[in-house]
Amino acid sequence: MADIEEIRKKIDRLISQCGLNYRDVSLKIGRKDSYIQQYVKYGYPRRLKEMDRIRLARLLNVDDAELMDDEIVATKANSFTAGRQNIISDIINSGKNPESNLEVVEMVNSKPDDCNTGTEITGKNLICRSMLTDFGFDATQNIKIAKIVNDAMKPTINPGDYVWFDAACKIPESDGLYLFLNGKELCVKRVDISPLDGSVEISGDNPNYKTYKANNRNIVKTFGKLIAVTQKI
Repeated sequence: MADIEEIRKKIDRLISQCGLNYRDVSLKIGRKDSYIQQYVKYGYPRRLKEMDRIRLARLLNVDDAELMDDEIVATKANSFTAGRQNIISDIINSGKNPESNLEVVEMVNSKPDDCNTGTEITGKNLICRSMLTDFGFDATQNIKIAKIVNDAMKPTINPGDYVWFDAACKIPESDGLYLFLNGKELCVKRVDISPLDGSVEISGDNPNYKTYKANNRNIVKTFGKLIAVTQKI
């Protein structure tokens, strides 16, 4: 951390260590011969222009950041934060724009605090609208994403995989993979509905997990039906 006066003294010292003089330095960075002397000795200009500072740093063989005073560092940090926020805002707004080719899909907590809904939102992702067509959907309001943290469906679905599911499906409508709450975390199970009596078998591909049965599908509560599995999002 350094104020403007300390930066001037540092530059003066570096010039001397490099065996240069004010005139040489001024000319080498593309300024009139008295420029650096005025800056170091008389404080004019108060602060070097950014390009002058960069050229001077290269000439003195130091990092540009070493010639920045506290005020410049703070300004750059604030500018970076504001710029990053603007980028994020633009991305989010593009997902809301009906003319955009992007849609917003919510990420849910794999270990929800609310075990009744299982839909605690932890983030949002943007996907191309064309992916919806691949999934057979026209909109994303019912599509959610969850990161699997257990091995109930190993090797079909492994810990760390991301599952995309239709959160509107609260009761199994047909055979397939569904999201359930196993203890305090979401997991995927395979559902098989008997065509004879409508009974339901709920199992995992990992034989270490217990298989469950129900008399009919209407008493089986799910958090959604899987529509896709990916390793990354």
